[in-house]
Amino acid sequence: MSDQAAADRSVAELIKLHFAEFTAAEKRTARALVADYPAVGLGTVTQLAERASVSSATIVRFAQSLGFDGFREFQDRLRHELGTREDSALSQALRRESASGSVKVGTLAASQRAFTEGIERTFDSLRDDEVRQLVSWLADPKLRITARGGLYSGLLAQHLVKELLLFRPNVLECPRDPVELATQLVDTGAKTDVWVVFDFRRYTTETERIVRQAKSHGARVALITDRWLSPIAAIADVVMSCRVEANGPSDSLVPGLALVEGLCELAVEQLGDAGIARLRQIDPLRTALESGIREDS
Repeated sequence: MSDQAAADRSVAELIKLHFAEFTAAEKRTARALVADYPAVGLGTVTQLAERASVSSATIVRFAQSLGFDGFREFQDRLRHELGTREDSALSQALRRESASGSVKVGTLAASQRAFTEGIERTFDSLRDDEVRQLVSWLADPKLRITARGGLYSGLLAQHLVKELLLFRPNVLECPRDPVELATQLVDTGAKTDVWVVFDFRRYTTETERIVRQAKSHGARVALITDRWLSPIAAIADVVMSCRVEANGPSDSLVPGLALVEGLCELAVEQLGDAGIARLRQIDPLRTALESGIREDS
């Protein structure tokens, strides 16, 4: 690529970085690509042009706008991403072992650098308009916020709920019980519900199925994913990507947690006095309840 600074970014990250600079036709191309990422970009120039309803020349210019020398280099990046987005802790551990001869114990300094860089790159990739949109939803107590995550990313969903509940009502984690979930989906409405979904590589089919149901009932969807994009990006209203690479073989939730904290801080700031008034009610009651539990034990 001509821009070495962009050499480690995914195509999805590059789209976010350059989106405001695109022509109208290039924006249509970007949306078509994100709607079926990355598979739709692996066909011919003509196929992608038909999918986006643009000319073949626009597709070539689109690839060049992202910093690639041409469409072939653009596709090479996508093919590389196909393998990377399926990486597991095992595959990453085996690759490290093959490269070094063994899995060696590193240092905390190396982890610190990886976490710090992950947070910086995550925040640098955010689009201001999407941040403002999601924060406005999180700060609107009339909206019901439902958070959903996977086996590990569920921790981020739980943290979002705990952070916001202190300052506003109508925040819950997606029910796991099928009856409760079905009831909530039936009650979902276009003017009442926002789903905040966490889905990272080796994406969860169950989560996608549930979110598509919520979307079909009118919910707005904010997706927090990795730089290779969960399939849920095709239906999400807001998409934010996190750097998940870590110093060790397992992906890191640290950048995602930092993003959740930052979004909640902005939402609390926007809630203002109403959020503090709610906290004034909750805090003494929580103290009284905790004291009663300690006495009982």
